[in-house]
Amino acid sequence: MPSHLLQRRGIELGSFDTDQVNQSPQKESDWASGKPIFLAGVAHKYLSDNHQAIARSAQLHAHVVSGKSAEKIFDQPYYVARWEKHFEALGSSVNPGAQQEIETLFFDAVEDEDILAEDLWVKLSWLSFVEGDNSLRFRFSFGVDHEEDVAADSKRQTYAAMLAESLFSESRMITQNEALVNRLGALLNRETLQYVERIIYFNAPNGGAYLHHDLERGHAGVVYVQASGQTLWLALAKSDLLAQIQAHVAFLDAQQAWPISIAQSGQQHLRNICSDKRLLSKALDSFNDTALIHLINETPEFIQKLIEGGFSYHLRPGDAIVLPQETGSGETEHNCCWHSVLTIGDQTGEGLSFAIR
Repeated sequence: MPSHLLQRRGIELGSFDTDQVNQSPQKESDWASGKPIFLAGVAHKYLSDNHQAIARSAQLHAHVVSGKSAEKIFDQPYYVARWEKHFEALGSSVNPGAQQEIETLFFDAVEDEDILAEDLWVKLSWLSFVEGDNSLRFRFSFGVDHEEDVAADSKRQTYAAMLAESLFSESRMITQNEALVNRLGALLNRETLQYVERIIYFNAPNGGAYLHHDLERGHAGVVYVQASGQTLWLALAKSDLLAQIQAHVAFLDAQQAWPISIAQSGQQHLRNICSDKRLLSKALDSFNDTALIHLINETPEFIQKLIEGGFSYHLRPGDAIVLPQETGSGETEHNCCWHSVLTIGDQTGEGLSFAIR
């Protein structure tokens, strides 16, 4: 089987063979446990119809990476023809205090002369601070970022989603995908679904995302479709991730096999938090525990442990992965799906990531 080298943000993370990854559909009962659902080829038949849109988005990525303004690109006739009937462009801004932000473009939703929804935006950001990592994202939402409860305003959520579809018409690979709607409806036991809080990712070679979750009030989960390129996903329920970390630290300790990149103080810290699952859970949720972040994202031993444990998924164009966020009530609602992404190969790929409401 073909072997692929893994590298993210300049760190070598071993390799994987295609026969190692989990390519079989999961049981629908796994959703309630916070486990991912892999849907091989569910959007494959939509690739040809959206080929030109995907190619144009690749050009958009290349222009932004070269320093061109997305505001000026979206003001070109091809894009204007798609958004001007329903939106009014209000300009752009750059936040000098946000190092990863490139620019934010603002829109209102309009009909004739009436404003239907105000303060919609698309925020362009780099995915890392690493020089040479050209991975970026276009994130669509509204209002004051990270302060407003977006689930409380379904109207503006809907118009922000419409804006995403106007600028990235390949969004139809999800929104007009009957097979996907049917599968998600069965998973969630719902007849109607809405795709909100949309993000368009461009994962470049040497790029990708560290382990994180997308838990947000009002969202049942997230669906990600690979439009071009290839990615390797490490995805598992939080309870499984905690167990994997505890088992790995115990193994490193018993075998005296700690990576040289983790000093003795870091080793002791990891022993301490792994001695109590509540402490480990709190450290994981903080997203600022340096030793823990390094262990689970930057050491090949842990990456390989997750691959060998059956927690990896290889996404090619047309494949999808669905990540549950609402998994029950009480304590179980926090057992959402944690996930990490690595780019495979030397091509920058596009991915569509939409929250499910």
